[in-house]
Amino acid sequence: MKALLKQSVIAAALATLTATASAAPEPQDPSRQTPQGLYVTATEAWDMMQKNDSVILVDVRTPEEWQFVGYTKEADIMLPAVMFDYSQMDTKQNKARYMPVQNSKWISQFEEIIFDKGYDGDNTYIIMCRSGATRAAPVAKMLDQYGFKNVYTMTDGFQGGRLKEGENKGRRMKAGWINAGLPWTHKIDADKVYFKAYGVNY
Repeated sequence: MKALLKQSVIAAALATLTATASAAPEPQDPSRQTPQGLYVTATEAWDMMQKNDSVILVDVRTPEEWQFVGYTKEADIMLPAVMFDYSQMDTKQNKARYMPVQNSKWISQFEEIIFDKGYDGDNTYIIMCRSGATRAAPVAKMLDQYGFKNVYTMTDGFQGGRLKEGENKGRRMKAGWINAGLPWTHKIDADKVYFKAYGVNY
C-alpha cells in the first residue's frame, strides 16, 4: 500500500514538473522575453496539453486569422489581444495594413472566462499568437502583473516563422502549430470563438 502511494506521489510530481518546466530556450529578442521566463514550441505545448488537463491553451490572434488562416479547437480560450480599426491605416508602424488597436478589456475578459470555466492561478497557461512575437509576450507580461506566474509563450506560434531562403522564401513554413501537423481547421465553431460587440451594425 505504501509503495503504491509513493508511486502515485511521484507520478503527480512528474506531471506537475511536465506542466511547469520550461522547454524551449529563452528568445534572444528582449521583446519576446517574459517575466515568467517560460517558453515552449508548438510541439512541446501539445505534449504538455496531452499529459496534463490543467494546461490551458490561449489563442490571442484575431477573428480574421481564425477564419482565413485557421485555428485549433484545442484552444481552451480564444481572446484577441489586438483588433483592427478599419477606419484608418497603420500610422504607428507605417505599414500597409489597418490600424492595430490593443484590446483594452483583455484582462477583464480573460478573468471572466476563466471564472466561468473554473480555471484559476493554479492552471498553466500557454499563450499562442501568429509567430510568438508581438502579441504573446505582451499578454504574458500583463498576466504576470495580475499574479499569473504559470504562463508560457509559444515561441513559434500558430503559423511559425518565415523561411529566409529557398523557393519558399518569405512563407511561414518554419515550425509553428500548423507546420508541426497539429490539429487545426478553418471551420468556425460558435461555441469556441470570440464575439466582439463592435457597436456597428453591419
